[in-house]
Amino acid sequence: MMNQDCLILLASADVSGQYSSLKLDQADKQRLQQYPQLAQRIDWQSSRFLKQQLSASYPQFSLTHKKGHAGLIACSSAQYIPGIDMEYAQERDFLALAQLCYTTNEQRWLAQQSDLSTAFYQLWTLKEAFIKISRGQLTDMQRWCLIPTGYDAIHIPALNPPVQAYSCVIDRHWHISAVYPAGCSVAAQNCTYGFGRWHDYAFNWHRWPASPAV
Repeated sequence: MMNQDCLILLASADVSGQYSSLKLDQADKQRLQQYPQLAQRIDWQSSRFLKQQLSASYPQFSLTHKKGHAGLIACSSAQYIPGIDMEYAQERDFLALAQLCYTTNEQRWLAQQSDLSTAFYQLWTLKEAFIKISRGQLTDMQRWCLIPTGYDAIHIPALNPPVQAYSCVIDRHWHISAVYPAGCSVAAQNCTYGFGRWHDYAFNWHRWPASPAV
């Protein structure tokens, strides 16, 4: 798998037992020195286990973790930063939350969806992935408009350089989105590898269309 220009690695929480503190890179060793309690967190163990699967051929990567599960996306080009986000679906007041972080058009679209939970998490994870590729903050949620004026479905901003974006659902509850350069030759379904309980999982990625304008 290490010959591809993009990799997506997804792990269930049970991989935490395979984590090795001896294989941490220098940055993570320094973080542990500053925050030693991290070593006991399953999130830390599973996400660092995924980092330890990468070779030096992948200088750019992005991590996400939730409830002990973790995801990582990496690119072989040092020029581009990929993004990934993972969320576990929970019952929430989705429309109220949308007022805080979604654009007016996105809120209108969300209110029309029959599966409110899936629609909300699709937008949320995509926005988080875009924030990561731009090194932004959660306060940038509304900056990334994924349902432009005149559209009634999710469309990816036409960035320069262009990107490709995908989402999938695992075990009905885990929502994951990934964003990486369109120049990468491999589609998400062909570069995703599962670990732990997800080792043999058939990841069904949906690729989102791009809008003609940012």
